Amino acid sequence: MNTEKIKINNKLTIDTFIQDQTRKPEKINVKIHPQDEMYLYALKNTDGRKDEALLRYFSNGKRILDAVKQIVEWYFNGFENISSFLDFASGYGRFSRFLLHEIPIDKIWISDIYPEAVEFQKQEFGLAGIVSTNAPEDYQINQKFDCIFACSFFSHTPQKTFTGWLQKLYSCLTENGILIFSTHDLSLMTIETDVEAEKIYFTPESESLFLKTEDYGVTYVGEKWVGKVIQKVTQGKAKWHRIKRGLCGYHDLYIIWKEEGRSKKQEGVKKKEEVRKEDVFINSEVGSHNSEIRKEEVRNKKEEFEEQTAKLLNFHCHPDGGCEQIKMTATGDIYLEGWAADINPEEKVEKISVLANGKEVETCFPKYEIQAQRYKWSCTINSQNLSSDDIILVKIINNFCLERVVNISPVDNIALLPPSHLLLRISGNPSAKAFLSSFDDLRYTVKNYLQTAGFNFNQFENILDFGCGVGRYLMAFEPELLPNQKLFGCDVFAECAGWCQENIKFATVKHNDIQPPLPFENNQFDLINAISVFTHLNLDLQHLWAWDIYRVLRPGGILFMTLHGPQFFPIIYDIFRSGNAHKAEMYSIGEEGLFLYLDHQGETDGQGQHTIAAVHTPAAYQEIFSMFKHIKRFPQSNLANGQDLYILQKPISGSLVAQPLNSKEEGRRKKQEAGNIKLEVKNFAKKEEIVNLKEEIIEKKIEVEKISISDNRESENLSDTQTKELLTTEVEKVPLSDNGEGEDLPHKIFSDTHQHQTEIKFQIQGQKRFRVYPQIEPVGTYSIACKIEIINSKNGKILVQKTIALNNKNIFGKTNYGVIEIEIPEYSGEVIVRLKTVITDRISLPPEQEVLVSWNFANFA
Repeated sequence: MNTEKIKINNKLTIDTFIQDQTRKPEKINVKIHPQDEMYLYALKNTDGRKDEALLRYFSNGKRILDAVKQIVEWYFNGFENISSFLDFASGYGRFSRFLLHEIPIDKIWISDIYPEAVEFQKQEFGLAGIVSTNAPEDYQINQKFDCIFACSFFSHTPQKTFTGWLQKLYSCLTENGILIFSTHDLSLMTIETDVEAEKIYFTPESESLFLKTEDYGVTYVGEKWVGKVIQKVTQGKAKWHRIKRGLCGYHDLYIIWKEEGRSKKQEGVKKKEEVRKEDVFINSEVGSHNSEIRKEEVRNKKEEFEEQTAKLLNFHCHPDGGCEQIKMTATGDIYLEGWAADINPEEKVEKISVLANGKEVETCFPKYEIQAQRYKWSCTINSQNLSSDDIILVKIINNFCLERVVNISPVDNIALLPPSHLLLRISGNPSAKAFLSSFDDLRYTVKNYLQTAGFNFNQFENILDFGCGVGRYLMAFEPELLPNQKLFGCDVFAECAGWCQENIKFATVKHNDIQPPLPFENNQFDLINAISVFTHLNLDLQHLWAWDIYRVLRPGGILFMTLHGPQFFPIIYDIFRSGNAHKAEMYSIGEEGLFLYLDHQGETDGQGQHTIAAVHTPAAYQEIFSMFKHIKRFPQSNLANGQDLYILQKPISGSLVAQPLNSKEEGRRKKQEAGNIKLEVKNFAKKEEIVNLKEEIIEKKIEVEKISISDNRESENLSDTQTKELLTTEVEKVPLSDNGEGEDLPHKIFSDTHQHQTEIKFQIQGQKRFRVYPQIEPVGTYSIACKIEIINSKNGKILVQKTIALNNKNIFGKTNYGVIEIEIPEYSGEVIVRLKTVITDRISLPPEQEVLVSWNFANFA
């Protein structure tokens, strides 16, 4: 996953949590300092997974706020009654970033041992700050506070400074103040030791990267020991209460408040509960002021105090739990599984809520497992309306409506999913379910059609998905691969190719231009998949790509291809007739072939995209892919909404398609004025030279004079009764390939009466068949014949000479392609093809009417 994608996903994690768990999400500052030890600790415990570390960091900050809020509601009747609050050992603001939305900023102070942490919170949150010290006696502060909160401080403080710091913080309370701090209970220790319940245990190790371990380690304390310290520090003038596992389900919370201050604060206040805390036995007096009371009475009074305090405090913990598994099913739905647990007996996990983009889409109810002493839960989300950009949030909720967010996942993290805008562009449907659920059907359908045609998918080693889009075919077939099989992909849309290159690591994917050649070697692939690719190309590009696919297929290799068949003609034409198209054109190819081209929007980059639609009759397909051996056609297949499926094979003995090396035209009257024009394609070392040559050719302007010729000209092998006219040629534009081999040369040559013939030079290597597609204008009823000569360019020997009637008394036009095809003896070397055209019968063509001929897609195969 690239760095930018990680950043986006991390931001989504934070934003989703803040949106769900805070009242004013737009006001929460989510910036984290790079040295924030609470975040770094979370990152370490999640094995470097930033999204999980971020969730843990912000979740714990919010859970801490919820815990403090319950205590503040009990003691002060709300944050609004606090005039000053000190977040001691505040770090870089994990808790204070939430607190400042409960209390006005000018009433909050923060303090930490790190000056950078204090400065960070001053700059980012606008809070007043005090830099702390290693020793409590060095801590200088003149401020008094209604509430002091020391989170995760005494859980790391050694015995030598534990009492001193507690005394220092207690001395900073106002008369009505309250001190809240967290500790590790001895029961959390995993080290076997003889420490008794009234003792303290300190080990010099911690998550801190910068503090000395002898000053900041891990501390475990017993309740009795803490009680004695509180008694000593407060001189028996304070009450205290312990909330077991009250902080994040792990740390104990201790609350200390002044007895006198609390009594004065509560004077005249009518309590909802008749039992007042002032009448409750003071823990700190146990063992000193009440030594005459029997131990049993002491125990009873203590239990009564704790019970009544807990009842009045009404404190509850968040549920515990986690999401152990979140994955996509074969049907494209999302399956979730996890666990949950109660922290205290009175708290019960009620449900697991699953939200998509802030809206609840599924709930499930956990099942308690007695042996494990926790709950197990699972559920499945129908992802029909989900896209890869959506966010899934999972949270556990208990009977006191306290929530624990256990997972936030972008849908495209749950499974390998392209961005929704790419899915929409490629398939017209951004649904994650539609994309993923198509894999099984695609695998089955492709394998079944191959088998019907006599092939097995696993017999092909190198497999190319031509027009791979966002990798549907690649991802679908990855589980089918044997060790010797390799997947390749290419696409004209750079963003799609780039996404596949970045994310589909098991395949080799490349970007290709809209014009050939492909960025692959000759004879490289055993199977090429082209599902719904030629359905989005114009006719010129269809010929060019047919040639290039033939090039990269090995002899005997298979082309698995779909086209819009005849049933699509009325569908596509209706789009044009309704006015929902920019352009539509119909072409005839040969005597039976029909090709329909539709441009929906007229976009310049539309080729290869959904804005283009192309429809073929079987006869048109046979002309365009004439160099292949036809294996089988499946009309209205189960692929691509009923497209026709063709399975073709490159002949075992088939060499590459030979395309023009150069062109030459000769003019009679214009010869002295302009000279002979010869266009040659040579091998260039640099692409820039080719581009310059293209521009030079295009800039040449060739004036064509169209003059009718007399009927008594020499006709060369034509009937004496036929009208005899020779038509000459001019090169309109010859696009050149970057590799200098002329492979992308759709040769269009126009004719007039001043030239004898068109010459096209080829380098052939045993190809046995020459084919070219002439177009003749204007529209009319007349007959044309073509004389074709194929000559050995070394010695001038004629290899083939033949006159062919193109069409007899048929209607021509710029959208009508004729077909000329002749066989030649097996030969390797350079040849010249000479083409001459003759009007054999004008019929309805006026005597002075000139005729224009263009030669297209000339090649040897």
